[in-house]
Amino acid sequence: MGILTLFNNIRYLMRYNIKQIHYDVSVAKNGLDFVKYEINDDLKDLFIPNIMSKQESVDYIIKNKVSISRFGDGEFNLIKNVGIPFQQSSLELSMRLKEVLSSNDNNIKIGIAYWLFHTTNGAPEYSKNCTRIFGGDNSDWIAKLLNKNYIYINTGFTNLPKTKEDYEHIRKIWENRDLTVISGDRVFKGIEFNVFDNAKSIEYINAPTVNAFNKYDEILEKAKLIPKDRLVAIILGPTATVLAYDLAKLGYQALDLGHIVKSYDAYNKKQEITSNYLNSFYGKD
Repeated sequence: MGILTLFNNIRYLMRYNIKQIHYDVSVAKNGLDFVKYEINDDLKDLFIPNIMSKQESVDYIIKNKVSISRFGDGEFNLIKNVGIPFQQSSLELSMRLKEVLSSNDNNIKIGIAYWLFHTTNGAPEYSKNCTRIFGGDNSDWIAKLLNKNYIYINTGFTNLPKTKEDYEHIRKIWENRDLTVISGDRVFKGIEFNVFDNAKSIEYINAPTVNAFNKYDEILEKAKLIPKDRLVAIILGPTATVLAYDLAKLGYQALDLGHIVKSYDAYNKKQEITSNYLNSFYGKD
């Protein structure tokens, strides 16, 4: 190849690449201006599940005395067979969680997180990025598992942050009722303010804090000894989701109450809610 031919080829390639770069920049610039119309088209087919407000959720439980099973990021990860800090994944647990999620039993209400399908506007700054990361990666496939005609409980009523009025409302669920609490054996460690202290009576059944589902049959057999006129509160991660469902099928009112114990205690201690605190709050006990 002659030197002149080489330079001509280089000049041609440079001219071509510059044109391509100019085209790509134009697509990016003008595409951003046009994207609102594309989003509008996409929204016409977008499914947003019907989720009660937190107050409506509590009112519904009080009025109808239903059992509840909650689904948060941990439960959805386990459906995908992805383990979480306090529960290893298994095919059995994944299948059981899918079974519960598809339930349409009148005595059981399924709860999902409102933030999975709604704007983060107004949310505390510490939660926005986590919401966007998990929601962006998972909301589409989760939506395909949900029922378009179902009204879901809002899982947020058990989480931070809350007001005095929120807790007064929530505590009416078990106020003056005989209550049995099934929880991990470390859940109440360091708790000074017991959210259940307005119950008529309280009994406790301990279970493993970590990998509780590995002992599921034993936990269920103990739970079956509880008189059916007692309300059952379960603080046991994803195992609670399945256990509340199974107990409801047996005639109990069983409530999967997630983080309510730590949430109430943190409120009364006036705990500052920082990102570091939340890492420990949602981690294993």
